[in-house]
Amino acid sequence: MMEKLRFHKMVVALMVYLAVTCLCGSALAQGEYTVRVAQVQASDYPEISLYVEVSDPSGKPVADLQQADFTVTEDGQPVDIVDFAGVGDERPVDVVFVFDTTGSMREEIKGVKNTCIAFAEELESKGRDYRLGLVAFDDAVEGVYGTGGRLTDDAREFKRWIGGLKADGGDDDPENDFGALKEASQMDFRDEAQRVFILITDAPPHHYGDRPDGGVRFDDPDLTADRITAILQKQSVTVYAVAYDHGDFREIVRETGGRFYNIHTEPDFTGIIEQIGTALATQYRITYRSPRPTYDGTRRDIRVTVGAGTGAGSTGGGTYLEKHLLNIRSTPLVGAICLLPLLVMLVAPAGLRRVSGLRKPRPSPPPVSQQPPEEPPEMRQPSPPSPAPFTCSHCSHPLRQGAKFCPGCGRSTMVSPPPQLVVPTCPRCGYTMRAGARFCAQCGFRRE
Repeated sequence: MMEKLRFHKMVVALMVYLAVTCLCGSALAQGEYTVRVAQVQASDYPEISLYVEVSDPSGKPVADLQQADFTVTEDGQPVDIVDFAGVGDERPVDVVFVFDTTGSMREEIKGVKNTCIAFAEELESKGRDYRLGLVAFDDAVEGVYGTGGRLTDDAREFKRWIGGLKADGGDDDPENDFGALKEASQMDFRDEAQRVFILITDAPPHHYGDRPDGGVRFDDPDLTADRITAILQKQSVTVYAVAYDHGDFREIVRETGGRFYNIHTEPDFTGIIEQIGTALATQYRITYRSPRPTYDGTRRDIRVTVGAGTGAGSTGGGTYLEKHLLNIRSTPLVGAICLLPLLVMLVAPAGLRRVSGLRKPRPSPPPVSQQPPEEPPEMRQPSPPSPAPFTCSHCSHPLRQGAKFCPGCGRSTMVSPPPQLVVPTCPRCGYTMRAGARFCAQCGFRRE
């Protein structure tokens, strides 16, 4: 009797196993899973890490998949998965709550305080090595909890941080969401951890150039959706926003791979926080090496398929931007081509000067027929005489130019001017006569 009962139990267990297997196989074959690439990390390029969510037709996470169930392509080319972490395996995650603390947020602060312990326990139960952080803001960034921007692995310490928030100030006016997100991006994250921000606000954001509000100036150029998105992407941050329905918030969520929840229409705020925690806890981490590991600055398309082996798998997609331009690391040939113009610019001027100096033609004498005729001696201009040395007329001692007395003999150097020469002229006709002439060459008058 006991053996028959044991046999029946084995048959029932086998039938249950086959039923579950068939159901899973049927779901895979029909492509009924929903596959979502929640985050793409390219900071270790050419190795790319993906965080992937898989849910069944009812929306519940599928937590029992293995590496063999996934197929990944980049730009249509299959890749080899080099690392895989499933649900239950260690996958570090750093989560920062970016919290609006204006007066209208009292119930939301209370809700996060009540759910943060369960949020952390859900992460821990699924093998997520978590750290939690908190940034509070209104018109200004009011506080970054944790000394030096550190995150805590103690859920009860995080609960004390939340309990210390005070909701006050105006309601539904623009607040400094972008400034708080920028402040959160500078916190002390772990290099290997997935980075997630949960933005909670019921107000639109202030922008760069807004007039001062509450004594706060908005003169930081990063206070725009585009600039903040670029900062978050550089830090590989995914943003989940439980927020005022604003286009900037939707853009940030879309570009960082997160999810948006309208805080004014969602019926259950604490349920949203629990849903985010469950999604993070059940994500798969897939790491592969890019099949095109060139530094070309192009955008790559990623496709993740679950159950491709059944013939009709479910697929989700994502993209990432290889942020480098062509450089020496692309290939040695590309590096040489890029550096060649610079090398030519540096070397060419010196080489040209040297070549022009060597090839400078020496002037050749003109042909004899073109040489100017030599001037006769009587037409040549005499060279100016060299100035005679200035010496004393009494002792010939050299004198300084302008000296009034000789340092050798002490006599005055002032020389009386020579007497004026009298030019003889003919008393009759006024003709100039040669000195010593007795007769005028002009009129023949005899000089006495």
